[in-house]
Amino acid sequence: GEVTNLGRGGSDYTASVIAAALNADSLEIWTDVDGFMTADPRVISTAYTINELSYVEAMELCNFGAKVVYPPTIYPVCHKNIPILIKNTFNPQGEGTIIKQEVNSGSKAIKGISSINDTSLITVTGLGMVGVIGVNFRIFKALAQNGISVFMVSQASSENSTSIGVRNQDAALACEVLNEEFSKEIEMGEISPVVAEMNLATIAIVGENMKHTPGIAGKLFGTLGRNGISVIACAQGASETNISFVVESKSLRKSLNVIHDSFFLSEYQVLNLFICGTGTVGGSLIEQIRCQQQKLMQERGLKLKVVGIADGHHALFTRAGVDLSQYKEELAEKGMPSSTQVLHDEIIGMNIFNSVFVDCTASAEVASLYKDFLMNN
Repeated sequence: GEVTNLGRGGSDYTASVIAAALNADSLEIWTDVDGFMTADPRVISTAYTINELSYVEAMELCNFGAKVVYPPTIYPVCHKNIPILIKNTFNPQGEGTIIKQEVNSGSKAIKGISSINDTSLITVTGLGMVGVIGVNFRIFKALAQNGISVFMVSQASSENSTSIGVRNQDAALACEVLNEEFSKEIEMGEISPVVAEMNLATIAIVGENMKHTPGIAGKLFGTLGRNGISVIACAQGASETNISFVVESKSLRKSLNVIHDSFFLSEYQVLNLFICGTGTVGGSLIEQIRCQQQKLMQERGLKLKVVGIADGHHALFTRAGVDLSQYKEELAEKGMPSSTQVLHDEIIGMNIFNSVFVDCTASAEVASLYKDFLMNN
């Protein structure tokens, strides 16, 4: 035989193969995180550890960006029905995540949200595709022969278009090989030249209980629509374990937050506030919010977070939230020069979810911003 390097995840995979060969009672993988999270904690501060996942759910999350376990690790032990326990070396007291064949049927419909940021959408479209057998075979054969991996497929029921999700780094080559594969059809006008739509992100919501819960897709797309997020393509398997969709990269953070919040994966419902004006009215409002924040969280499950404050001289914006006990000092020390253009660009640029703009001024210039804020919220 030949000596080779297993590469990334080799130790996890080796442990899985050995566990399967020994018919072990369980496989423990000690890593640097507490387990699988409901979402990326770097994006969603309220994300928390998932106690248990099925093999299928874990594999789906891994394939869509969750890097807790090397995906091939799951198969050898799944085949032998050996549970996997993910634990944190730096937090051994943590419960971690258990991955097994069957999980609690009463658990949440959605277990987690995962995403791939560097997405390009390649679309093969044309009326000449309708009713023609073998078009998709040719698409995937051409891509496979050139080592291009496809992680999402969306096809119109009329068969006149097929969209595939690939990594940005593979987009140019994918277009090249597909244009070559369908060169005759393109020349005859039966199929349009293949182009890539770049700077996109793919998001997947995962959970085996989705198939037992009506209305998940409706709630998902309704939530995105109400928050002004446009879905470019979507896909769902017949197993209903995964719903995947593509959005613009700039909408990724907002999408993850509104989905996490909407499906009650967060402990609190978050309301993000931008407050303009810190005079008598604005100052009193800020003080009331500061005094009531804890009570609202405990009694109403509502977390008020002031993510932007502006007065006539300075403006301060932070996703983490402003410390209201010393906002005047922070505004003076860390704030940028304030203007209506700054307010417009910063608030729209943050593209933050569940946001409310509170105008405590009597300025007509500030009022002129309302329309743009509403259109981009």
